[in-house]
Amino acid sequence: MGMFHFDIPEPVGDFFGQSLWEDAYVCGIEGVPWQCHTRFDRGRLSIQRGIDASGKLYLACPLEGIGYRTLSTCSLRATDEPYLLALELARGSCYRARLQADTWRRAGLTTNAAFDELLQLGTLHFLDAAQGGVAPDQASLASLRAIGVLERAICNLGECYAVQSIAFRRQHEHRIGTLLAASVVPPSPSETPRGEAFQEAFNSAAVRLCWTDIETDSGRFDYEPAWASIRWCIERGIRVIAGPLVDFRARMIPHWLYLMEDDFTSFLSAVNQFVERTVTEFRGSVQLWNCAAGLNSPGPLSLDDEQLMRLAVCVLQAVRRSDPNTPAIVTFDQPFGEYLAKHRDGISPLHFADALSRSGLGMSGIGLEVRFHYREGGTLPRSAIDFGEMIDRWASLGMPMLVQFGTPGSEGPDPKAILAAKVIQDPSVTIEPAAQQLRVARPILQTLLAKHSVHGIVWDGWSDAERHLMSHSGALDAAGQPRPVLQFLAKLRRDFLA
Repeated sequence: MGMFHFDIPEPVGDFFGQSLWEDAYVCGIEGVPWQCHTRFDRGRLSIQRGIDASGKLYLACPLEGIGYRTLSTCSLRATDEPYLLALELARGSCYRARLQADTWRRAGLTTNAAFDELLQLGTLHFLDAAQGGVAPDQASLASLRAIGVLERAICNLGECYAVQSIAFRRQHEHRIGTLLAASVVPPSPSETPRGEAFQEAFNSAAVRLCWTDIETDSGRFDYEPAWASIRWCIERGIRVIAGPLVDFRARMIPHWLYLMEDDFTSFLSAVNQFVERTVTEFRGSVQLWNCAAGLNSPGPLSLDDEQLMRLAVCVLQAVRRSDPNTPAIVTFDQPFGEYLAKHRDGISPLHFADALSRSGLGMSGIGLEVRFHYREGGTLPRSAIDFGEMIDRWASLGMPMLVQFGTPGSEGPDPKAILAAKVIQDPSVTIEPAAQQLRVARPILQTLLAKHSVHGIVWDGWSDAERHLMSHSGALDAAGQPRPVLQFLAKLRRDFLA
């Protein structure tokens, strides 16, 4: 067993008490989390995992002026001797900021004076904390000062990278050809009074074909709501991303399928019938099929790794048989793999995608679903630099990517959300939730636009006033009024996109 212990002196106890310590995990050099058992008691954070090997700790903490941010240590050896948590996290922030800045400068990036000043100040705070003879209380306080400054430097560095990378793309592409879409649940957006705002912000629509809505009873299909959305897009020249055809999450598959949990052959037969019929129904009206989503993370039915792979293959083959010409992708949830820290038998998302991409089944690309600030099924909030590194790691598969991203713009109950996930309330945020939504989304969206491997960006929710997937994720609020993120998306399309 590998044990990691981290001491948290009383002066910084409140700060780490507000962290998402229950979701903390350790991973090795390969970047895949291992199942961890976490305990926070009497000023000590203890993490246990099944192997005795070194690793990095990842912990989401609230940072003033930023919000929740996943911090990480450098690689640490499993030992019974405790580390000073704040100091190790500060060391990790210092390492990431300095290493990334040096790497990008060598590649031609120009940093600004504000970054250089923040990096120098943050490094000095870290050195104050790390010097010998400093009491743990004082070292921890100095470490928190270092973390705050260094993470602001990392934000600045990410902004420099995104702006300069987009400018470089503009030199070679007068108008960038990236798809920019909003996820809609039929019959939206056909009945919304803000159709013009949709067209100003998005050149595509990701129309969710919810199996639970289309085939409420076995063998009884209703495609009219989906047709309402797709016809609306066709009439306005908006490209259609249809799917996912199979979304393997609770409340996203028909209730009658649970009767087949112990009969996998019948289950596959039902999947195949639905996919073939649906693809045939909309063939010629869709520009991209999103075949399946959520297969890599724990789902509502108990399927082993082999069955999940067979399910993915079944869906891909059914799409290719029914429509061999339209591109098809498979989408993977939580691409950082945080769910592996709590589920021993989970599948690594990158390894799953690699196996499918080598299968020869005609998969045209990879989809990634990322949702910040949700308790269930969410990705821990990351800096734009960490997010960009994840995109580069997935780009090693050599396939185009479509990234679906969302973060809430409000709090509290959301009766129109299909997946009413609880929103993480950030104690460090003093601005309105809608403004915080933009502050979180802006650097991520810019980073995605800067990446050549990302061919499509989907905002995870059009309107909270209509039926939608995730709680409070809409570009329009529950009253149908635009949130600041919609204006930013419209500006991205106007300034950069075809």
